[in-house]
Formats: sequence, C-alpha cells, structure tokens
Amino acid sequence: MLKHFVVWLLALSVVATALAQPGPRPDARGPLALPVDPQLLNDLPEIQGVVSWKTLGQVKSVVSERKVRPEFAPAVTALDKQPVKLQGYMLPIVAGETHTNFLLTMRPPHCPFCLSLGPEYIVEVKARSPLKHSLAPVVLAGRLEVLRDDPYGLYYRLLDAQLSGAQP
Repeated sequence: MLKHFVVWLLALSVVATALAQPGPRPDARGPLALPVDPQLLNDLPEIQGVVSWKTLGQVKSVVSERKVRPEFAPAVTALDKQPVKLQGYMLPIVAGETHTNFLLTMRPPHCPFCLSLGPEYIVEVKARSPLKHSLAPVVLAGRLEVLRDDPYGLYYRLLDAQLSGAQP
C-alpha cells in the first residue's frame, strides 16, 4: 500500500516539477502559472530548533546510471542520522485514527493540488508509538535519515518519531 501511495504522490510531484522548469511554455496562462517557488506555498512559521523545509529543500536531482538521484547540500547531509525536530502536516498512508507510519509534508493534505511539489518536501515517518491523526500542523522529534537511493524515491525518513513540545 505504501509503495502505491508513494508512487502516486511522486508521480504528481514529477509532473509539477516538470511544469516548474524555467522557460516559455505555450500553456502558461498569467501570473499564477508555474514556475512557483515551493517555499511560497509553505504557510508554516519558522520555529527555533526545528529544521525548516527550506533546509530540506536544498537538494538537486542528478541523473546517474540512468536513475535520478538526489544530491544534497552540506547543510542537509550534516543532518543524516542526527536527532532533529520537524514540523508539518500528517498525511496518512492508510485509514485510521492513529498511525505509526505516515508521511509528513509542508502543505496540508486536504487539497490534492496543494501537496508538496517534490520529494524534498515529504518525509516518511516511523513513529515510536501510534500518533493520533491531526489536521493541524505537528512538530515531531526523531532521528532523520537522509536517503540517497530509496526504492520509493523518498529523500527523508524520520525514525523513532514522537510528538515534540515545540509549538507550530
């Protein structure tokens, strides 16, 4: 189930990323046409001690051996295997009131066109214990894995996650 959901989500992000490439497009219609800076779509306030989506967004996609792989900025690679706090919106993978495995995004999941634009704005979360689903933003603490060759195309995973005392 996770594989199909992530593939669907990443397919949407690939289309959005392709549309966001600079240059003239015959379908560009007015000031709201892409390209759109994903940070302009981020309504979460910066919180001291919480890794920002701007930091996680410091990644380029490079083609290597016929695969697209992430190339992370030093600020991101320094976070690998480190305890961090992240804020975002819960995006459940399966139905239910509580979840131990879900996605965290910088955009609320209530609108399919408002989802994050790429894998750098999605974090897979594996919680220490079940967390109650929330439509409000949450702050999670855990150990961040920076993924260089994930089979599902993910760039980040937060392990042993739990709710943090920091307020979004």
